[in-house]
Amino acid sequence: MIKNIALFLFIGAVPSIGWASGYFSAFSWASLFLLLGGVFCMLWLTERQNTRTLKHILLTRDDAWALCEGDQIIDRSPFFPGHSLQSFKDFLHPDVFHEVESAINELINKGVCFKIQIHPAKGNAIYAFEGEPLKGKYIFWLQNITESTYLERLNAENSQKKESFLRTLQATLDMLPILIWHRDQDQRITYCNRAYSEVVGATSQVVQHEGIELIPSRTAKILARKALHTNEKQFFEGSAAMAEQDGRHFRICELPNALEKGTLGVAFDISELKNAQKEIQNLVDAHDEVLAHLSTAIAIYDGFGTLQYYNQAYVNLNSFDEEFLKTHPRLDEVLEELRGRRQLPEYADFPAHKKKCLQLLTEQREPIEEMLHLPDERTLRIFSAPHPMGGLLFMIEDVTNYLSLERNNKTLLNSYQATLDNLFEGVVVIGSNNRLEIFNPSFRRLWNFEEGDINIGQHLNQIVEKLKDFFDYQDDWETYKAQFIESITDRVPKAEQLKRRDGMILNFGYFPLPNGSHLISCVDTTDTFHVQQVLQEKNEALETADHLKSEFIESVSHELKSPLNTIIGFTESLKNKYFGELNEKQNNYVEGVLEASTNLLSLVNDILDLASIEAGHLALELSIVKIPELLQNVVKLISKAAEENRQHITIKCNKEINKWVADEGRLKQVLLNLLSNAIKSTSSNGKIIMEANIIQEELIVSVTNRGGGIAFEEQIRMFNTFEQGKDERDAGSGFGLSLVKKLIELHGGRVELGAKANSGTTVSCFLPRLPLEVQAKDQMACLA
Repeated sequence: MIKNIALFLFIGAVPSIGWASGYFSAFSWASLFLLLGGVFCMLWLTERQNTRTLKHILLTRDDAWALCEGDQIIDRSPFFPGHSLQSFKDFLHPDVFHEVESAINELINKGVCFKIQIHPAKGNAIYAFEGEPLKGKYIFWLQNITESTYLERLNAENSQKKESFLRTLQATLDMLPILIWHRDQDQRITYCNRAYSEVVGATSQVVQHEGIELIPSRTAKILARKALHTNEKQFFEGSAAMAEQDGRHFRICELPNALEKGTLGVAFDISELKNAQKEIQNLVDAHDEVLAHLSTAIAIYDGFGTLQYYNQAYVNLNSFDEEFLKTHPRLDEVLEELRGRRQLPEYADFPAHKKKCLQLLTEQREPIEEMLHLPDERTLRIFSAPHPMGGLLFMIEDVTNYLSLERNNKTLLNSYQATLDNLFEGVVVIGSNNRLEIFNPSFRRLWNFEEGDINIGQHLNQIVEKLKDFFDYQDDWETYKAQFIESITDRVPKAEQLKRRDGMILNFGYFPLPNGSHLISCVDTTDTFHVQQVLQEKNEALETADHLKSEFIESVSHELKSPLNTIIGFTESLKNKYFGELNEKQNNYVEGVLEASTNLLSLVNDILDLASIEAGHLALELSIVKIPELLQNVVKLISKAAEENRQHITIKCNKEINKWVADEGRLKQVLLNLLSNAIKSTSSNGKIIMEANIIQEELIVSVTNRGGGIAFEEQIRMFNTFEQGKDERDAGSGFGLSLVKKLIELHGGRVELGAKANSGTTVSCFLPRLPLEVQAKDQMACLA
């Protein structure tokens, strides 16, 4: 300040002295510059003073600040982070960086003030960051509002919790099935819950405005006023005042409010209680009615020994005179009556027994059950128990027949036990609680149990644990044991084979019993298993031999086929005279060789087909076959052989037959085989009939010849391989009908032979209709 005053005096004194001494003229450039310099100095001093004052004010505030010009900080408080806006941005958390940068740009470019909350890159503090223009510059404020923000949040949470608590309390009161209301000191209702509103049929606001009461208004207000004045609870029971609530009873309580003048009212709907009391009375009456109709005799004597109640069964059991019982006799009088009619056992000291019975009327505290054997051979079970109203309740039942049934049942059980004990099978029954109920000696013998190792009531887990050495559990006994126990208690019937470590093989069976128990049986089948294993090995050996036979036949047939084709080829060349003319004798030899070779080739082909079928390699090539055309074609192929024997072949085909799904080549082979056999079996000038019919979705193609027929004992052998008829005319390949039968069976059909001695033979092939999908597929292939 002193420097400023001295500078001011110097600047102002120099021109003054110059003018006073006449050194400066009235106007000169020097004086002008001095004057202007003095003015600017004054302005600079004022601005400097203002700046210092502003900085002093800023420093006295707790907020950090920074004064910027352009994008440069020209002044800042010591606590403002960063010496430049760029270093300040490094202070910011990445999540708020872009927001702050955008706000600063808006302030610098457009002069838009801002105030935002920011988070630093490190720590959990919260800052209020403000920016505003200041005389061509920009000032930024940074205030730590962590504590205030926390307090605001805490206050907001507390306020929210209070509101939530009030809402929860309101909702809870509305959910309660009891009626609740509040009155002020003038007995006006200021609050009621939903249950109250529903009962009176009005909203809470209407109830408060109109003062709608649950019971008559005068009664309700007197009750509340009394509770307020006496500072004690006041109770009232009555019906609701509303006509629509007629019949509903409420128990009302008015309680003084300890916090303010007024009362709190609570009402419980006791309509159900009233109805329950009424129902209890009805139940008591019904109970008496039930007791009256029970087959068990019931009698109730009070503490003084007087008969208070009895039912009809009590009268009938002892043949009482009901008029006597209606007089409510004492217990000792009833005993005398029974003794006189010999309906009591013979007691050596009857007066002492009668006295004891009278004492029990007042001294008995626990139920007592006893059996009386009467002179008339009846047995009565008497159950006596203290009655809630004093005295004793007697329940008397004739158990003569029950005891007889029990004796018979025990005899039957003993018979069953003897049967179990002599069974070869080991039998054990496990109860629903997994404890042993029944076992026989065979079970103990099969599992090598000693006497006392297993006992009735022993837990299944303990029994299985003793069998540990018999099982192959592969080092995981607990898992194996759990699975084994599960398999014999899962109530799924099963029959399995169990192989033990000692080599014994057991057939094991599990059967769930209707009462929840588990029946387990086991029998030693070690010898049977070994015999079965030997038979299985022999069967496998036979199957292997049969397979080798088929392979051998197939191999030999293939080896024969090649030279046969060569022989047939050269023979046909000779027959067709490709190498020159043949004389008649040579021609006959060539025809004989060709015929024999052709027959042999046919035989080889049949052998190959049989081998393929037996090996399972032959697959059918199904297609839609026109049956009438097939029959005609087959007859054309065989007609030459028939003409040579002067035989006539007739075709009979049902008009309904047109197309059928089959392997055309194999079906043609079957028919040729049948016709060939028929030609061989038919004498000269004989007739052969080939017929086709449809019966019950089956195509039946049959070939009938009028030969000598086949005896029944030979028919059985005709389907076997290498079988032929005894007649020389039947001599052929020896395959008989075996190939025909196998080819038809591949189609899912069957072959039947009908023949009688001296009456001809009929071979019928039955072909089922294949599914429509196969036919449709083949039709599509034909169209393609």
